[in-house]
Amino acid sequence: MNKLTIFFIGATVLVVGITGTLLGYKYFDRQQEKVPKQEENTHIDDTTKELLDNQPIVSEKPKIDDNLEIQKNKVVEEADSPLIEVLASIDLEMILDAGFKDADLSIQQFDGLIFNSYDISEYQDDEHIKYVIKEGLEQAGIINELMYPSEEIAQGVYKHLKNKMSQEDSPFVINETNQYGEASFFANSSEETNSVFLVVKLTDRLYTLHYPAKNHNKMKNLLQLL
Repeated sequence: MNKLTIFFIGATVLVVGITGTLLGYKYFDRQQEKVPKQEENTHIDDTTKELLDNQPIVSEKPKIDDNLEIQKNKVVEEADSPLIEVLASIDLEMILDAGFKDADLSIQQFDGLIFNSYDISEYQDDEHIKYVIKEGLEQAGIINELMYPSEEIAQGVYKHLKNKMSQEDSPFVINETNQYGEASFFANSSEETNSVFLVVKLTDRLYTLHYPAKNHNKMKNLLQLL
């Protein structure tokens, strides 16, 4: 065998060896790509799970500032008086025009009581107003203005109130004369014979009046001004 033949044989073997090696690397790389990535271990032991389950829940809602809430409520309370004064249908000028002398008028929030102690808070709705009239140092009368969303509701409350005050356990005896407003009744009391107790329905409002009998004509004038 001559040298040239030996050279070609050696070269061929070398090329085959290199090619085989390259193919081997390429095959290895492909196999590596086919192997799925190892998933992360999601197993949580019982102790860790218990700690996570018992972890306190943190609210994402902002904390309420107690001082801010107090200020907010304070603003509402301060706004009550101006609001009822805007809604009021009776003012000091009307009181003077009705004949009260040296008069003073106090406009207050209705407390649910009429005729000093008779509780009608169950009929309370919307804004109700209490007027206290004084002549000098003497109390000249108390008027409660009960406002409702409609005339029909006011009429319903008028009837319910009349029926309630007509019951046997009521301290009053009802005398419906309809002399004032659209409907009205007197509630006579055996304990206060010198006082007048009057309920008047006028459009969507009820007026309850409690005053000394001597001021009847003045209250009558005031009702005509409403």
